[in-house]
Amino acid sequence: MKRNWMYLILIVLAGAAGAILRGRSLLYGCEPETGLPVSGYLPATALAVLTVCVIVLFAVLGRMWFGNADGCAFEQLFSGMGKIAGVLCAIAAIGMILFSGFSIAQMPAHLIEQTVDLNGSVVYPSTLIVVAVAVLWVLALCSGISLLLAAVAQLRGAAVSRQMGLYFTIPMFWCCLDLIMLYHENSGNPITSEYSYALLLVIAVMTAFYSIGSFLFSAKGSAARFFASAGVVLYLACTQIGGTVAWCVLSEGGFYTQVGVTGTMRLAVYACAAGYLLVYLVHALRRVPEIKAVQEPAEQEQTK
Repeated sequence: MKRNWMYLILIVLAGAAGAILRGRSLLYGCEPETGLPVSGYLPATALAVLTVCVIVLFAVLGRMWFGNADGCAFEQLFSGMGKIAGVLCAIAAIGMILFSGFSIAQMPAHLIEQTVDLNGSVVYPSTLIVVAVAVLWVLALCSGISLLLAAVAQLRGAAVSRQMGLYFTIPMFWCCLDLIMLYHENSGNPITSEYSYALLLVIAVMTAFYSIGSFLFSAKGSAARFFASAGVVLYLACTQIGGTVAWCVLSEGGFYTQVGVTGTMRLAVYACAAGYLLVYLVHALRRVPEIKAVQEPAEQEQTK
């Protein structure tokens, strides 16, 4: 039991350290005149090292501490959340729906952000980019709706079926498209630290939702992958979102000025997704000791 809560403590400590280092890197890690990274800036280097260590550590702990739950069914690890957990998941999903809906309504502002003035000639984004941005936010909206349906099903105590797995598949399509969009927006940016942590966050969220759905499709290593990816999601969410918020608050200019409409909504939607995964992680950590208590006598009987 102590081991399980120690996992949460590690996430909190790593996330707090990551947010501080990310905030300092955004505030002071670039030269004001050129915008290029300051050579040998210690917090930026420390953040990169911390991120690698956290990903490796959580992958190892996911296998060592929770690998024995790999044979568990979805019902054993996630069902029976109770009203409080179910309501929290529903609130997070509704947040995703609201922020995605707002983004769809603000499509003109998204297009203005991507309009470029080249020597007095205005260059508008291509039709393909306009359609991709629209599809991205529609998928984010559908992801929020699907996660809300999953939360309602949990609250009602509905029988678990493979349809529940589909609820966690839709967010994967949203994350895949967002990866493409992030790469498109930053492919010409030589400063990889400006967008690399956002890319890692998207990949971790996609992996976490995949691991939840994979319980219902008999995939191997589901539990170890879920605990590792959920931990990485929460660390990266604290790092990227917390660091960006600190940068916007402490630097000159408002939040929208620094991040833009698209960036703000993206942070908000991923914050809601991380909150959703946090509820699932906490509940799963509470269920692991119960699963062990049932498994150990059965394993002893088989040994005899």
